[in-house]
Amino acid sequence: MKKTLSLITLVIALLSLNAQDCMYPFISEYVEGTGNSKGVEIYNPTASPIDLSNYLIVRYSNGGTSPSIGYKTTLVDTLQPYSAFVLVNGQTVTTEESPACDPAMQLLADQLDGEYPAPMYMNGNDAITLESQDGIIWDIFGKVGEDPGTGWCDIDSLNYVTGTTYWWLAWTKDHTLRRKPTVKHGVFQNPGSVGAPEYFMVQVEWDTVPGYWSEADTAWISANIWDGLGTHECECDPSYNSIPSFQTRENSLFLYPNPVPGEEVLVKGTAIINQVELINAIGQVVISVQNPVQRGDITLRFADDLSGIYFVRVRFADGTQATQKLMIQ
Repeated sequence: MKKTLSLITLVIALLSLNAQDCMYPFISEYVEGTGNSKGVEIYNPTASPIDLSNYLIVRYSNGGTSPSIGYKTTLVDTLQPYSAFVLVNGQTVTTEESPACDPAMQLLADQLDGEYPAPMYMNGNDAITLESQDGIIWDIFGKVGEDPGTGWCDIDSLNYVTGTTYWWLAWTKDHTLRRKPTVKHGVFQNPGSVGAPEYFMVQVEWDTVPGYWSEADTAWISANIWDGLGTHECECDPSYNSIPSFQTRENSLFLYPNPVPGEEVLVKGTAIINQVELINAIGQVVISVQNPVQRGDITLRFADDLSGIYFVRVRFADGTQATQKLMIQ
């Protein structure tokens, strides 16, 4: 009898959740750039216009459980069906204490946020919510009441200790994140509350936008990518086409740390990793390992007598591969 009741409860919960698909606006993109180049995108998954003056963007700073005065911004304008609205940091002048938001990003905005401490003065460890004027939360980015250090990541055991030691693991710091097309409504319950997942696991509903190699900076750039702001792909849209194009997808590979002072390096990719190889300077495969789990990361371990320049080659589950130079000290 108890099993029957549990099954009925589960079915009711699933039906209730599905009934809220494509009914309410949600946060569809999150840009945590350098300085004050910050912004969020709101998507309308419904067939009707939405009066955004009924909604607020709220920042819960550094693990705070209630926003301070000035941490709320009322949105403006009307958001048309299956369209996106962009709110961007509004600072236009650089001071000794605070840099201006990049003007190129501000040109993409439908609304510029107010003066500090407005929500778009966020950092990667600030929870952001979309709320209605009557206090109902329609979406949560992050976890209200939790300070993850530098930002949230995709590893349970490290999700709330990504501070100084694990700064390079944080997805929500110096990255642009885009909601997966399969997401049809916001997060209504704060992670850790009754009936909600314990953690804010970024990769469940969000994709990180791949960066690019800058020859000028001789570095991989992962921040300040906002060319997708203003449009969003969602399965709620009747015109959404989930059929992939025939263009070859270029996956990216990241190594942390690099140079590596120890005997292991974390290998992260923009797709599921099947195999990792360590190759020396003359092209010999020194180490070859299969990823034991279906994940986009794997730790590569090697002997303590290795040093010098090597190459890490990754074979992804989709058939593509990527190579990155690694310095072992």
